[in-house]
Order: sequence, then structure tokens, then C-alpha cells
Amino acid sequence: MDLTIIIVNWNTRELLRNCLQSIEQHRGNLAVETFVVDNASKDGSSEMVADCFHQVQLINSGGNIGFARANNLAVPRASADLVLFLNPDTEIRPQSLQKMVQFMQANPSVGGLGCKIRDASGEYQELGIQRFPSPFTELLRLLFFSQKTRRKMPRLLPYHDPHVSGDVKKLFGACLLVRGQVLKEVGSFDERFFMYCEDVDLCQRIDAAGWRLHYLSDAEILHLGASASSTVPGAFSILMGCHSFSQFMRKHHGLAGDASYRMITFLGAQVRLLMLLGLKMASALRLCRPGLDLTGSIRKYLTITRWTLGLQKPVVRS
Repeated sequence: MDLTIIIVNWNTRELLRNCLQSIEQHRGNLAVETFVVDNASKDGSSEMVADCFHQVQLINSGGNIGFARANNLAVPRASADLVLFLNPDTEIRPQSLQKMVQFMQANPSVGGLGCKIRDASGEYQELGIQRFPSPFTELLRLLFFSQKTRRKMPRLLPYHDPHVSGDVKKLFGACLLVRGQVLKEVGSFDERFFMYCEDVDLCQRIDAAGWRLHYLSDAEILHLGASASSTVPGAFSILMGCHSFSQFMRKHHGLAGDASYRMITFLGAQVRLLMLLGLKMASALRLCRPGLDLTGSIRKYLTITRWTLGLQKPVVRS
């Protein structure tokens, strides 16, 4: 077996269908086994997999247990030494699986590998600040929050061009290829993270163990993005992102790091709210584009503010 692919699904039946079809279409001559771990979907996802993809091994988790824990159900069953964690709202592009497997086979010091991620509009996803998160990086993000500014400060805010291959510090869990040997050495995903930050946490442990993390721009996937969490009413995605980041800070930087993160996040939300309200006023006075709709952005930072004050928490739906 050349490659084990693990996909965690929750109510994304048609996207999952397209993802599995893309694997079959573009696996080439690779020996691939695929696991789908379904978190008690209510949209017929499990039935679709069982009826249409007989070669896929379906694991019903029994509930909405989150991304990290669900992936960990399948990891012990992997037959290949290369394990690809893949989101159900992705589609594999031609030759990508082959290129990723070949790179890992040719580079035994690389413990984790990512690839170029393109969204539905054709834009390529930025890799973010190439430093592991800390209260200091969050402060820098608050002070220098535009991509243009970040690129001018490579020492403080390391940047990696998404069109160039090279070693990095962080990779995205939407498509993350990890050696089975590495997972045995550092452990799989930390189950305290329901979703978000589990990929950064795993990358930090891989890096700390002395393995390289590499970004391969020659391989590519299509990622539609946030398709499961976006179906949850309210501000679940925003709240869970804040909650997971808080857990990450507490794990790696202690209680003081978590408290600092919350304070910095609160201040950042207030700065952005003031800017948005200023833009809204300028729009009303026709000093900039009239009719500027900033309701969604204002609602987002009000939600973050309520989270920092302990007034709102993410609620997981079954």
C-alpha cells in the first residue's frame, strides 16, 4: 500500500462524493486505501459511501466527535506508511497524489508535507505567518494585519510564497501528508481540539521532534472551504476558532499565554470595530463608497468581543 487517505465527514454528502471521485480519478498507479470517518451525518453521507464507493472503508464514529478525535479512529487502521489527512470539501487535481508520494519517498527527513490549495474562485491560499502561534505573534498580527505589511517584515513575520516549494513551519490540515513513523513517534491529533488548531499543534510537535515540514507547490488541490461548519447557525465557526486558539495557547504557553492571547484578541477586536464603524460613518456621509455593507464584519468582531469576555461559547451540534 502506497498511501492511506483519511477523510472526516459531517453532513457534506455531495462534496464528499466529489472528493472520493477525484481520488479514484487521479490516484494513477498508486495503491491507495481510503477511510471515511462519518460523524453521525444526517444527510445520507454514510449511505452514499456504502452504496457508491465499495472500496472505501467507512467508519461510523457514533456522534459528532470533532475532527481530531475522528481522524484518530482511522489512524491505527492505516496500512501505508504515508497517511494523508484530507478534508471532504476538497478535490484532488491531476498528478498531485503521485507527486506528493514521490517527494516523500525521495526525502526521508521530511515528516509532513502540504501542497498548493486553490479555492473555487481560483485564488491560492496564503500560508500565513511562518512562526508557531504565541501571544507575541498575535500582537504582531494585531499591529501589522495586512498581507502587504507582513511581507515587508520577513524577520518578524516570516512569509512563504504559495507558488514556491520549500521547508516551512506550518501546514494546513485540509491536505496534510504525514509519515506513519512520525505519527507513532509524536502522536496523532490532540483530541482536546474539537476543530481548528489541531493541524498547527501537530506541525509544532513534528518540528520539535526534528522532522522537516515541506510545502510542495507542484501538487495542488481544490478546497471549497468551511463547508460543514458554515451550515451551523450562529457564529459557531468564529467561536470555535477562538476557543481552539485559546486551548493551543494554554497547552504551549500556559495560563499566562492564554490570558495574554485573550487580552490581545479583545484589543484587536476593538481596533477593528472602531475602524469598521469609521468606514460605515464615512460611507453614510458619502466620503467613501456609499452603501458599504459592513454588517457581517461588525457582527464577527462583536462575537469575538463577547467570547473574550466569557459571554459566548461555541456549542457543538449533534
